[in-house]
Amino acid sequence: MSDFPASHTTTTAAPAPEAHNERKIYVNTGYLRSDEGKLKCAHLAICILVFILVMASQHPRSNQANWISFVSMGGFWTSAFLLFLYVINVVGFLSVIPWLFLELCYTVIWTFFWFVAGCVGGDFAARYMNGELFAAAAFFSFIAMCLYGFNAYLNFTKWRSGGATLPFMRRWDTSATTTTTTRTTTTTTATTQKY
Repeated sequence: MSDFPASHTTTTAAPAPEAHNERKIYVNTGYLRSDEGKLKCAHLAICILVFILVMASQHPRSNQANWISFVSMGGFWTSAFLLFLYVINVVGFLSVIPWLFLELCYTVIWTFFWFVAGCVGGDFAARYMNGELFAAAAFFSFIAMCLYGFNAYLNFTKWRSGGATLPFMRRWDTSATTTTTTRTTTTTTATTQKY
């Protein structure tokens, strides 16, 4: 009867749930409630507003209007594409692509483009009559520059601190925390011997 040990310990660890969900394509509505998602929605709104202001002006085909339209529509479509990729979790599915670095480069370039667009719109409004809509477009271009610059700063701080892990890519709500539990069960078996 000495084949039985005096005690037996079993340790079971639950698998991490994010390991299964990050590599799937699904609709991640929690991203829209995150700060990054709200910032991308603000990009879309400001880009459309500037484009409408320039196209409603009396000079929608001028070189200045063409540049501002390029910046606003380029920013709109790129931000819309990135928002779509984050919402359907393609970013988590194709994690080999450095999404955070690419978005950092995009926001830095577009911050500069918005600065130039604001200067161009302000110059056009000062030189020509009936340039009120260009003045408004210049004002909102500088607001867009601040939004894109803030987004670039956030992306830079995440990238600098090892931004390979993006916590907002999870399916769960961002306020919920996920913990892995380990359960230890100890079973003691007593043996009796008969004489």
